[in-house]
Amino acid sequence: MAGAGERDGEEEEEEIVCLEASFFINDNYELKKFTFGSHSFELYCLQSASSTSVIGKCIASTFRPSCFRRLCHLCIRKADFDLTGQLVWPGAMLLNEYLSKNVDLLKGCSVIELGSGVGITGILCSRFCREVVLTDHNDEVQKILKKNIELHSSKDHSHHAELVAEKLEWGNSDQINQILRRRPGGFDLILGADICFQQGSVPLLFDTVKQLLQVRERDCCKFILAYVSRAKIMDSLVVSEAIRHGMQINEIPGTRSVVGNLEGVIFEVTLLEKSPM
Repeated sequence: MAGAGERDGEEEEEEIVCLEASFFINDNYELKKFTFGSHSFELYCLQSASSTSVIGKCIASTFRPSCFRRLCHLCIRKADFDLTGQLVWPGAMLLNEYLSKNVDLLKGCSVIELGSGVGITGILCSRFCREVVLTDHNDEVQKILKKNIELHSSKDHSHHAELVAEKLEWGNSDQINQILRRRPGGFDLILGADICFQQGSVPLLFDTVKQLLQVRERDCCKFILAYVSRAKIMDSLVVSEAIRHGMQINEIPGTRSVVGNLEGVIFEVTLLEKSPM
């Protein structure tokens, strides 16, 4: 029996295959039109459904069931992480609807967006702001982000703010400082839409936000976060991490609503006091 078990284990090991990163990448983008209030524009993005089901089918046709179960779990985690920024998420729709109704908040402002994805929020902001910096950490997402920037730069939008893409991994002080060296005065607004998916990334998010807020005096810069509730533990974590980083986080009245069958809300986050750099 031990010999048979050992042979089964050897078979399992032989079935494990190393897949290249390209296996998980879906770049089948489609041009889609979005409308927020009286403002309409097009951009490239994946459809709302995750492509992990397609990946799963590919794996299922290649591997036997015992191996498929383990690989499918790995692939789903990997693909969801990689493809997050290639989709337009409910929180982005929530934030854009809010901004389209409160354009005075944007007029003449300098804005940096965290986790920009395909750039849907930044593109809307460019119609009112004087400067818009879109950031994402993922190289594949950077490609589609820059493609959408080029799409809008190629059109006659002389009255729109220039859109700039920057790579930014949350918590990476070198990358944050590199962005700030080119903009020593910092930003008027920090934006984030549906960017709280992984528990481990939330402390890094607020560490990044704090570094950006500290460039300005208190109340001279704020973080507007469109948050969609998917788990109670994440609901609590977002609030507790903001407080732990010396910030106050307040729900903007009238913004709580149902988006994509989930409850969404928009928070305004500011520093409690000027902290030393």
